[in-house]
Amino acid sequence: MGNDTLKRSRRKARKTARPVILEQQPLCLAEEFYGGGSFSIDTQQYQKLNDSITAVVAALELEELFQVLAQSFLDFEEDLLKSSLEYAYTDLHGEVELSKFFSKVRRRFNVRIITILTAYQSYDDQANRILSHASSLSSVSQVNNQARTSAFDNNFSYRICAALRNYAQHRDLPLGGFSIGAKTDFGQNDEGNLTKDGFGYGVSPWLDLQKFRQSSQVKKGLRVELEKVTEEKIDMKWLIRSFIAAVYDRHATLRESLKPKIISAQHDISAAYETASIEKGEEAKFLSLRGDGNSLPMRRDLAATVLKDFNTYTSLKNADRNYVSSKIDHSSDVFVATKV
Repeated sequence: MGNDTLKRSRRKARKTARPVILEQQPLCLAEEFYGGGSFSIDTQQYQKLNDSITAVVAALELEELFQVLAQSFLDFEEDLLKSSLEYAYTDLHGEVELSKFFSKVRRRFNVRIITILTAYQSYDDQANRILSHASSLSSVSQVNNQARTSAFDNNFSYRICAALRNYAQHRDLPLGGFSIGAKTDFGQNDEGNLTKDGFGYGVSPWLDLQKFRQSSQVKKGLRVELEKVTEEKIDMKWLIRSFIAAVYDRHATLRESLKPKIISAQHDISAAYETASIEKGEEAKFLSLRGDGNSLPMRRDLAATVLKDFNTYTSLKNADRNYVSSKIDHSSDVFVATKV
């Protein structure tokens, strides 16, 4: 058979071929286990439950991203305390031991800071993706964009850390250095003589402002702001805590926007379980929403889990004002074990 004949045969086949009609999958709720029941629903019920599941899953994913960021911040704070304790109670003799100690602490802080910045970038990028792909959450997506812009415009630390993430990825490690040491708390005894009341140990990591400011990762607007800072170093404790407080404010705005939708979804999912249970004659379990070629797990407790997550890490709103100290208060109250 010649090429022309072959081409004509293919054209004829395409003209005479009938389109294959795929069988429409029935809309239903189905128990996801062997022998489980199936319960028919209409198009309106399907769309309502689909939107509810989408809202709950989106909120759950956003919370997981934020929880990772929050935990990375707590790990940073824990390392501040750990390094201070190591310095206070470890006998470091000679240059070699001191050098090893400082190298270890430097690496640890770089890891913690990079982890915070990376966790933030994941939250920032994926929050936009998650919400933009959920048509029923278009209003929340707008809230997210507004909150993101507000956080950037209103917080100096937020603008610095947004640039610092790119700096750490493309230019250099974020930690410029750190100081660590002890200070003495002085007082006076009853005779008026100077006394040493205690010794405080602390670590102060810092960002090399000049090096950071001159990098290509810092845009012109931020560079102008940084040039107004007269100090050569920016305290990383302030920077990270202030940044986390700003990110929390942004996330709290998202939580408030999502909360009524999750409560509504919780009601819709519970009602679906009750309807399926009535039809089955006993409690329906492990339901999935089926239709449009999809099967979406519909856990009954998922919305409650999200609402519980909404109440976690709320103290991060004060991250730039909170600090932990184990200093003893030398007063009569020291003998009364009621203080935090």
